Amino acid sequence: MEETALTDLLAQQTGIVLARLTGRRGELATRSENSPGTLSATGDLSQTKSDSFTTEPCDGTACALASRLATNEALSRAAVSGRGEAGILQTLHERTGFAALTEDRFGNSQAWAGPRGSGPQSGVGSDRRPKPEDRRRDAAMHRARRRPGAVRERDRLVMPVEMAGELLGVVALVDPDQRAAEADTSALEQAARVLAPLLFHERRLAELEPRLRRDLVDRLVSGEGTEDVFTQAAALGHDLHRPLKVAVLEWPGAPEGAALCDAVTRAAARLRRDVLVGSRGATTVVLVAGENRRDPKDELYMAVADELGTGAGAVGIGGHCEVLADVPHSYDEAVRALAVRRRSQDPYGSTTFDELGLCRMMGTGEGERETDRFVQVWLGRLLDYDARHHTDLVMTLSRYLESGCSYDATSEILLIHRSTVRYRLQRIGEITGHDLGVVETRLNLHIATHIRNVLDPPR
Repeated sequence: MEETALTDLLAQQTGIVLARLTGRRGELATRSENSPGTLSATGDLSQTKSDSFTTEPCDGTACALASRLATNEALSRAAVSGRGEAGILQTLHERTGFAALTEDRFGNSQAWAGPRGSGPQSGVGSDRRPKPEDRRRDAAMHRARRRPGAVRERDRLVMPVEMAGELLGVVALVDPDQRAAEADTSALEQAARVLAPLLFHERRLAELEPRLRRDLVDRLVSGEGTEDVFTQAAALGHDLHRPLKVAVLEWPGAPEGAALCDAVTRAAARLRRDVLVGSRGATTVVLVAGENRRDPKDELYMAVADELGTGAGAVGIGGHCEVLADVPHSYDEAVRALAVRRRSQDPYGSTTFDELGLCRMMGTGEGERETDRFVQVWLGRLLDYDARHHTDLVMTLSRYLESGCSYDATSEILLIHRSTVRYRLQRIGEITGHDLGVVETRLNLHIATHIRNVLDPPR
């Protein structure tokens, strides 16, 4: 499709050149008939005095064609100058004298050339258009797409930029006094044709780049990264030679996965953190680069929550990676941290793998099921008893083990009498069938109560 647009542009320029040459040949033939030279005695063709070394003004058609060709050549040079939309708009402004602008298909300003005071101050950083103006603009675009050429939209001449039937945006001249001539309208239309392949290419790159990032992240966390990932990452603007850590995010409140990826990218830009964002299923995966000693978990969670307008999400953070071979391990740690956070009584927020303690054994799949079985074996009967009788024996056991099996410390923590602690521990032994006097039994119960406290913290 880009090749087709460029071919049309080349054909147009060729037609202009041929028309100009045809006109000049006709003019020369007419001039030779009306003002024939005389043959001198020496055989030289002499010229009349009035036409010798003079340049007569061209007629209207020839001048218009010459101007159109010059504009087309200038716009074509701007298109390949590497300055993008700004370069093309600057050339359009110089050729017409009017301020020029481009907007995306939603009416948001993209680039501007010329004095700002000559038109509306809409665009980047401005307030959203009011709905009546939206409808007016949509109607103007509908008219413009139904017929060839530019249309007037209040104080502007507007030309849609299209390719393969797809509206890519608009290019416009700001003309509040309606002074634009046919040459200006022609320049505007030529600018739209030059912009079409450029905007189409940018659109395809914008669609391709996130896919490349996702593929790169997937290769890294899967342990399939080879030496070429350094080059691929550098092309996307990331340096993988630095230490990094992996974060995984889930945000059920986000409208879709792409929205979460975009929010993470914007949040990281605000925090000035270099991140490589991808996704695996419903989970967004973020590689946070750099030797920054600040833990990114809280600031990343808060920044993303601010971008999305909801804190109903969770972040899991893995350990630091000094080499790329450590990335899959950091990813697994991040997934485990996220799983613990999502299963806890407070599922929203962020958790690092380093703070999991004994809960590091938890994760997804068989590891998580084994952890559940472990807790059920050691605490299942006690949990059922508390649920049926509305007691707090699991909490009493947890505080007793955490205090180093001290009756006095446990009674102070729970604000109950020492004899009450003794009675409760006796009942715990009867209900569970476990002998609290055995060191290994106390260790297993301590691990089970710790995991339980992480997943369901006591009030």
